[in-house]
Amino acid sequence: MILFEEDWSRYPNAIADLQTKNQSFVRMAMVYREMGISNHMFMLALHNPALQGVDPFDYENLTLEMQGMIAMECKENPWYFFRECGRAPVQGSHIPAMVEANRGNLCLWWCFFNHIFIILIQIRQTGKSFSTDLLWALCLNVLCEHTTINLMTKDDTLRKENIDRLKNIMLDLPRYLDLRGRDDSNNTEGITVNRRDNKYKAHVPQMQEKRAYNMGRGMTSPIFQIDEGPFQPNIRVALPAALAATTAAVTSAIENNTPYGTVMTTTAGKINDSDGGYVYGLVEESATWTERFLDCQNREELERYVRGASRGADGQSYYQVCATFNHIQLGKSDKWLYETMQRVKVKGEDADRDFFNRWTAGSKAMPFDVELAEIARKSVIEPLYTDISKSDPANGVPGGYLTRWYIPEYQIERRMQSGKFIMGMDTSNASSGDDISLVLVDVETGETIAAGTYNNTNLTPFFRWVASILVTYKNITAIIENRSTGSALLDALIWILPQHGEDPFKRLFNRVVNDHMEYPERFREINLHVGRRPHDINVKYRKHFGFATSASGLTSRDSLYSETLRNALQKAAGKMRDAKIVDQTLSLEDRDGRIDHPKGKHDDMVIGWLLCHWLMTKGTNLAFYGIDSRMVLQKAALAKPLTPSEQYQKQQQTKLRQEIEALVTRLGRESDEYLCARLEHTLKSLSRQVVETEADTASIDELIRQTREARKQRKRGAGFQKNVSVYQELNYASQGHSGEFSDRPMSANDIYRKRYA
Repeated sequence: MILFEEDWSRYPNAIADLQTKNQSFVRMAMVYREMGISNHMFMLALHNPALQGVDPFDYENLTLEMQGMIAMECKENPWYFFRECGRAPVQGSHIPAMVEANRGNLCLWWCFFNHIFIILIQIRQTGKSFSTDLLWALCLNVLCEHTTINLMTKDDTLRKENIDRLKNIMLDLPRYLDLRGRDDSNNTEGITVNRRDNKYKAHVPQMQEKRAYNMGRGMTSPIFQIDEGPFQPNIRVALPAALAATTAAVTSAIENNTPYGTVMTTTAGKINDSDGGYVYGLVEESATWTERFLDCQNREELERYVRGASRGADGQSYYQVCATFNHIQLGKSDKWLYETMQRVKVKGEDADRDFFNRWTAGSKAMPFDVELAEIARKSVIEPLYTDISKSDPANGVPGGYLTRWYIPEYQIERRMQSGKFIMGMDTSNASSGDDISLVLVDVETGETIAAGTYNNTNLTPFFRWVASILVTYKNITAIIENRSTGSALLDALIWILPQHGEDPFKRLFNRVVNDHMEYPERFREINLHVGRRPHDINVKYRKHFGFATSASGLTSRDSLYSETLRNALQKAAGKMRDAKIVDQTLSLEDRDGRIDHPKGKHDDMVIGWLLCHWLMTKGTNLAFYGIDSRMVLQKAALAKPLTPSEQYQKQQQTKLRQEIEALVTRLGRESDEYLCARLEHTLKSLSRQVVETEADTASIDELIRQTREARKQRKRGAGFQKNVSVYQELNYASQGHSGEFSDRPMSANDIYRKRYA
């Protein structure tokens, strides 16, 4: 069977059948080509060119030899079966139609034949169940022998629907491919194909945990499907038992080179339900499907990439993907969606799950505005380009790290050279537990440019890969949470970056730069050309690199999840784009006044995203990183209009900023060290009250930097006026004034009159 591009060499006579009557497969080949997929013709494979143009249903003209050739083609080449032999029911007609290829069913079939455990999430009435049953029809009649296929479905109604649908699919096959006879069973619980000793058994949930466990233990088969798992009582008990029971059967299938695999087809479920939460955990553990997997060289490379992108558990990586498709991705229009929703009379959370692929959380308290949550959901798009990193043996960097880009591939180089970006990272030990997250945000617009999750990797080469990103894209400032393996990553970057001419203090968020006013002596040591710094300066201040989470205050998780989260959503909810960031953000809940992720869930992506926004809005001395603080979020529009309360808060913040700016101006002109200390103390106190994230708030740090530099130059005898704050409009010194608005220091009497008059 042709799955990878290199497989064509194994079938030298094979052709891509562009003349097939089923042009939906040709259309999908063109879609994949437009997506940049090199391996975009596999679904058109025809091993035996003599079958091109032959109608498998033309019984009058098909000889027994031709029927045998068609059966052999179906066995060697399932794409031919799906493309030419399968038929789908048509509403309002008794004549079935050719199967329509789409991104969902091609993903399902390709993953199954590569033996990947696939969780396929599609909205209702888009054919996910039909596509799976068509696959089972092929297995039962053509591919398998002495095999049982087990199905676990939600209830008796769905079990009957599955059996009826599979029976009708078989009836619509070319009659020489439907191998059932009169002695085959055909009831509400299963179907047999005795001529090949194959069975299809359908099971429904057991309400008692012990019975659910025993039912799972009895499913010793190499092929297993779970339908609507989030809605099955005790799925958390039955599924692990069933997967364990398949081990021996799978081993036998591998030895005999026969099909095996596990498929879960479902709509989205309820996170806060015990069984729905269990399945949602499986979704989070899975690698996210990308058509870039199609371009893997072979199955070994595919497995390495998928395991590297999965989270897994108990130290084990998973060969498991989750593929989620909305109506647009499946070729349906918005009009079709809303007409379908009206026809089935669904609304609220049911509509969210059934038609928008949204995992709901019932009545949990949301820690943010519902309107902002909806804006965030609507911002989600599929990646415009998925990069799979290539290996770089010379620098010890392995390949296979997947990064989702939300700008087209051809724009990446130009955009990264012309813009300014912050890369937020929440790290882990990458051993099947929490992911390492990477989020790249545009400083001016607040939009998510790229995102990635990484797991099941050796940390040393991964650190080299992160360093290669910073070396390649010099307009990135990284803010990395300094916990878990974050400190090790920071140590590696502090060591690697100077080898490539990069200054760690300018490329990595650090407290030496951020706390330059509180600890000016530290900052003076690094505020020099690299060649003039002490040789051990990077090691001396290594503990100050990264975002060290505190128990309380500005760098606490509570602060990230309250003020930073609120402001980030207000500014950038419509530009979040990445599904994982949005899902983790919207699953946050308010538990007794404390915002956190649900128990057993993860927040690595949302932390990476929030760190970017924290640095943009709460970080200080941004100019040292090469970030013009006046440009921070300048091109970001408010996600929603301000309420009267928010407008009042904004007015109060404006007054506060005006007071701070006036204080900064006075500080820049003051020469008395005692008064400077008092002014700085007041300034720090006022600065802590700033909670807005607009660009003029972020520019306060730039004002402070300018005025301190002005004071230094004045002490050196330089003219002060050219360095006065941008907010001074009149040149008082040139008019002979002394005191506060003059480059001449105030006298003691001036000070007294100013303070006490």
